[in-house]
This record gives sequence, structure tokens and C-alpha cells, in this order.
Amino acid sequence: MEMKQKMAISGAGLIVAGIGLGDVGAALLVPAAFAWTTRMVERRADGFTARIEGASKTVGTVAGTLHRSFNEAKRAGLAEIKRSRSNQESVAG
Repeated sequence: MEMKQKMAISGAGLIVAGIGLGDVGAALLVPAAFAWTTRMVERRADGFTARIEGASKTVGTVAGTLHRSFNEAKRAGLAEIKRSRSNQESVAG
């Protein structure tokens, strides 16, 4: 075998070895990148969920306060209606 042929075979072997190592690197890198991306998405989802829960609590508090206020206003209004009716009956009677 001539020296050029030996070098060509060696070069081809090194190219194949480089491609194989690249494939192994990619095979190791893809799961790591997937795990990293999954962790980032979970962290952001947890933060978003916490913000939504906080907003939900605020809305619940406001709704409860308004409901309580409306119930008190309803009671006061009904009491006023009853008083005005009793005043009208006593004036008419």
C-alpha cells in the first residue's frame, strides 16, 4: 500500500470516528437539553400558578366583601320598606 492510500484510509477512519463521537455527543446532549427545558417550563408554570392563585384570592376577598355589603344593604332596605309600610298603615288607620 502506498503512503497516500494509508493516509486516505486513516483520514476516512478519523472522519467516521468524528461523526460517531458527534452522534454520541448529540445523544447525550438532547436529553440534557430536554430536561433543562422541562425544568424551565415547570418553574415558569409554578410562578404563573402562584400569581393566578394570588389574583384568585384577591377576587374572592373582594367578592365576599361585596356580597356581605349587598346583604347588609338588602337588610337595611327591607327594614326601611317595612318601616315605611307600618308608617303608612298607622297614618291610614
